[in-house]
Amino acid sequence: MSSKSHRFSFLEIVKKCDGFPYPEEVEVEEKYKTTTPLLLFNVKVGLLLPPVKQALIKYNNERNENPRPFVIEENFITFSSHINTFEQRTNIIKQLFDTWREEKTFPALEGWRDELYPVYGDPNGPHKMAFVIERAATPLFGVLTFGVHLNGYIKTVDGNYKMWIAQRSKTKQTWPGYLDNFVAGGIPYELSISESVIKEAMEEASLSEEISKKAIPTGAITYFTVTKNGLQPEAQYIYDIELPVDVIPKPHDDEVECFYLWDIDEVIDHIRAGEFKPNCASIVIDFLIRHSLILPDEEPEYLDILYRLHRRIELPGPSFKS
Repeated sequence: MSSKSHRFSFLEIVKKCDGFPYPEEVEVEEKYKTTTPLLLFNVKVGLLLPPVKQALIKYNNERNENPRPFVIEENFITFSSHINTFEQRTNIIKQLFDTWREEKTFPALEGWRDELYPVYGDPNGPHKMAFVIERAATPLFGVLTFGVHLNGYIKTVDGNYKMWIAQRSKTKQTWPGYLDNFVAGGIPYELSISESVIKEAMEEASLSEEISKKAIPTGAITYFTVTKNGLQPEAQYIYDIELPVDVIPKPHDDEVECFYLWDIDEVIDHIRAGEFKPNCASIVIDFLIRHSLILPDEEPEYLDILYRLHRRIELPGPSFKS
């Protein structure tokens, strides 16, 4: 891949990913001022833009049952009181998005994955799960989603880093042909974080479980993305793995076109050219910071970059306590 002429700063790159306005920002588009929270037990679990709220009002009013499935007020939306279990909420959400998909209400649902993501916020649910939702529908309700990203790298004999970088398949629904982390994927319903790492490493890079189990959790980044499909707050768990030089990743499914092994200067060149999927670029930047390849004495926006990589998101996440 050849680098484009425009060069982005690291801060510009992470702002592409963390693009939802902060409360203190002076100029905020009106549509973001009028978002409506989805509440559960008076806790915000999602955020709806005005067009989604209007479509939900229409859907709710057309239901024959009494009471209707949702309570929709000016300042909040919630489930009706008789819908109070994980199974009931999941069923209501499924009915809603099946209807919207059939009626072609939102373009986001054209990317239907048949993959369920958990939404948290029920203190009595398993790991605090409130319901599950089709992956393609998550930006419409602005719910927090979770993923895993694995940085694969080698160290040369002189101590320098090289990173394995994936190029996304040109047939992918999102960001086709862009550069990606070595391994990455969402965490679906009923899979743990570490299980997701192992699954994605095999599916995308043909990495054996014996090798992928050596991946080391190194933290997470959080951000709030705005896309054409809606609002997407995300938390990405990050793992690093130092690969033996004789381990060569190979695409196993149709999600990855090929892999590149680049030195750090080349990785940075492609990041600054805007050739990475934005959240993947942010994760590589996090890697470079953690491994002292971006230094506070040399990067004038160092702290601002860190702030944007670790946004506080006011939405509940999982609890793995028994």
